[in-house]
Amino acid sequence: MRFIKYPLFLLAFFIFSLPALAQDVGFDFRNLKVSELSDEQIVQLYERMQERGLSISEVETLALARGVDPSEISKLRSRINQIRSSRMDGQGTSSTQSRLRNRQNETEGTAIGAYNKMKADTLGQLLGEEKRAPNKVFGSEVFSNQSLSFEPSLNIPTPTNYILGPGDEVIIDIWGASETTYQLTVSPEGSVQIDNIGPVFLNGLTVEEATDRLTDKLSQIYSGLKGADKNTYIQVTLGNIRSIKVSLVGEVKWPGTYTLSSFASVFNALYAAGGPTDKGTYRSVKVLRDGKVFQEVDLYDFLVSGDLSDNITLKDQDIIKVDPYVNRVTVLGETKHIGLFETLEGETFADVLEFAGGFNQYAYQKRVKVDRKTNSERKIIDVYYPDQANMLMKSGDIISIQKVLDRYENKITLEGAVFRPGEYQLEESPTLYSLIQNAEGLMGDAYLERAIIYRTKPNYDIEAIPVNLNQVMADSGQFDIKLKKDDRVLISSIFDLRELRTVKISGSVQNPGTYQFVENSSLKDLIYEADGFKEEAAPYNIEIARRITDDKSGEIKNEIASIISVNIENGLEYNPELEETKLKPFDQVFIRQSPTYEKQQTVRITGEVLYPGEYALTTRDFRLSDLIQKSGGLTEYAFPEGASLTRRFDRNMKDIEINIEDSVAKESQESLSQVGIQLNEALNNNNSEYDLLLNAGDEIVIPKRLQTVQIRGEVLYPVNVRFERGRNFRSYVSAAGGFTEQANTKSAYIVYANGEVDRTKKFLFFKSYPEVRPGSVLIIPPKEQREPLSRGELISILSTVVSMAAIVTNTIFQIRRN
Repeated sequence: MRFIKYPLFLLAFFIFSLPALAQDVGFDFRNLKVSELSDEQIVQLYERMQERGLSISEVETLALARGVDPSEISKLRSRINQIRSSRMDGQGTSSTQSRLRNRQNETEGTAIGAYNKMKADTLGQLLGEEKRAPNKVFGSEVFSNQSLSFEPSLNIPTPTNYILGPGDEVIIDIWGASETTYQLTVSPEGSVQIDNIGPVFLNGLTVEEATDRLTDKLSQIYSGLKGADKNTYIQVTLGNIRSIKVSLVGEVKWPGTYTLSSFASVFNALYAAGGPTDKGTYRSVKVLRDGKVFQEVDLYDFLVSGDLSDNITLKDQDIIKVDPYVNRVTVLGETKHIGLFETLEGETFADVLEFAGGFNQYAYQKRVKVDRKTNSERKIIDVYYPDQANMLMKSGDIISIQKVLDRYENKITLEGAVFRPGEYQLEESPTLYSLIQNAEGLMGDAYLERAIIYRTKPNYDIEAIPVNLNQVMADSGQFDIKLKKDDRVLISSIFDLRELRTVKISGSVQNPGTYQFVENSSLKDLIYEADGFKEEAAPYNIEIARRITDDKSGEIKNEIASIISVNIENGLEYNPELEETKLKPFDQVFIRQSPTYEKQQTVRITGEVLYPGEYALTTRDFRLSDLIQKSGGLTEYAFPEGASLTRRFDRNMKDIEINIEDSVAKESQESLSQVGIQLNEALNNNNSEYDLLLNAGDEIVIPKRLQTVQIRGEVLYPVNVRFERGRNFRSYVSAAGGFTEQANTKSAYIVYANGEVDRTKKFLFFKSYPEVRPGSVLIIPPKEQREPLSRGELISILSTVVSMAAIVTNTIFQIRRN
């Protein structure tokens, strides 16, 4: 009974619950596709339902009101039930679940009936319409538009009905037998002064009447203006026009007296005063002249029909009075304009619909809801359009035009292996067979043993109806199935119902990779598709690894793949007399590299040889001495003791082989390392351990005779010193100014010209410095920098030392005492 007792509270709660749920979980209920929701989103939705105490039935009812497809609602129920079941397994019934069940029981029966009744009353809000009346008065934007001023045009012919008054400038042109022009201004007394004639009273006359009076007066001077022998003519026009004062009172934004052009109209004056206020009338603007209502102007004539016939020209001292409005109605929803519209007595819904520009393309026109107040409360009136279009409107009415439901009354959907899948009209495709024919038939890969029709039942559950397409297509008269609205027919392809079948080829082919399996294709076909062999390929030693299929025995066997060895030395040429190896799905083909195939590999030598440059490795045991011999030997300026070898290593510090083609590609993956060599020993002892085997990419540098020694690091003045035989390590350091205070003398080392390194050795208190040779680099590293101990660290260390000293002293005392 609580649900019925507090209907307004629950109504407001339900109206805002579903949009809040949708916003929280991040999807739009109107475009709900349950299959696209993740499990996490379903869990979030379920948790929000628990927090708000909503049952599944309540969420379904709200979703239906928002136009959600019933089939999607059924899927949503299934997904939520799965979440509930998984949470209840092994956990018993939680307090939250008990509350949900009690809530669901409470809302069933009469309570849910009361809710459904209220749901109809609030359908406009559930469909996302405005929840309160807009305060925009129809027509107000006209007087706030900076580009629309209604200023009268002065570049027009003089109106013959224009009434002259003091301040108007009158131009009189006379031509013919006589020619002259008078430019006269109407005096405050209402007359113009003409030479030789005197004053002529023009005030209150129209231009046409003034022309006749001036003709009479001027004919005294120009006799040709009248008579049978008329040969002189006259024309009266306006020059500068006078100003008038008009007062605006009542419900206008800026009431007061305004000075306007004498051509000004009612709209000019209203625009100058900012137009009617929100309380002012647009339907009965009064023009008061001489204390009486001279004209009533209905602004809707202009706003709706563009009619300006009542927009009269004002006179001096006219008063424009804007009274408060009498009747207003509110239009919400699917019309071209929404807002507050003013009505006159006797105007109908059809009139208001015209004011609002008519229905828009989304409007549900059959039934319009009118919310009307009575003396004590409000009531709902259903207006059935167009039969009740002449229903009279009352002040305060709120008209709500809803959207058409986002569903179809005759749609069926065909998906899958047909030539034209999509949505179809039920009347044109009432049966499965006719639907397939309208889709231009089945594709060749259609699976004919089974198709499925997904049908929405009256309770919005989805049922699956299996169909044998072989029978339907063979005998439609007996096996055809009648379709219903919202049916979704799924015809699968044979390729959809099995794993994607591929074959893979790797190794020495131009384009190794994975290719789609083709029935009856051979090994040669696959190699051909991979653009053929590389030059390095060994076609006589090809292997195919074939998947072992399930033999249905259930026994786990040791063999996981069968290997097929193939020899196709005859190449890719097709020969019908030779049996070719047929491939099967998921085969993996390995094309080996020939063991006898070798790419050209090179080394480089620079410096003091007769023919420096790049040389090919001609044998597997090509050595350092062989390269010196091929390059013409050393020159007389060569310094063999300083010869060095630079070798390329990969990141795992293994020797790598580089060829001409891919040396650039591999450069970013390589490291360079200098290898110390003894070139004299290598040349004097061929094939010895000094005579190194060369690798592809090696670079040997033979320097000129070196005569200097470099001293670097922690010395006072790093410098190059001339080499002197017999001079020791410390002597060269002294030549650089000696060690600095930061020098780590015991870690000093020397790098020889050939790349070898030797370091200072220490035995007891004696240091043994390495031998210095021409081209050597002496390096003195700095001492390791240590941060000084903080005061706290010093106190901690001292405390520890004192404590240990006390313990040791006490121990010694105890020993002596005992």
